[in-house]
Amino acid sequence: MLDYIIYGVVDNGIMILGAMTGYELERYLPEKYQKGLGAVVGAGLGNTTSDFLGGMSTLNLELATGTAAGCIIGLLFIPIIIYSKRFYFFLKLRMNNNSYFGEEF
Repeated sequence: MLDYIIYGVVDNGIMILGAMTGYELERYLPEKYQKGLGAVVGAGLGNTTSDFLGGMSTLNLELATGTAAGCIIGLLFIPIIIYSKRFYFFLKLRMNNNSYFGEEF
């Protein structure tokens, strides 16, 4: 039981450290990118690192690299979500400016 508690503390500790590092580094980015994205990316990279180290703690290289690869693939959802959100707001703005779509039926 103690092993699981220690693993959980280390796992979340590394993820929180990654999030806080990303949050701190964000202020050095251009102002248009200072929207909390650094914390999200930092948390994702921290989670990747902690999962890799967790897999290595079991001395299973396949588990460690597979989990880390899955986490990195999961990080690809960040730009997809951001661009999808921008596209949605673009379409919404475009539809509201067009009188045909703005009319009530």
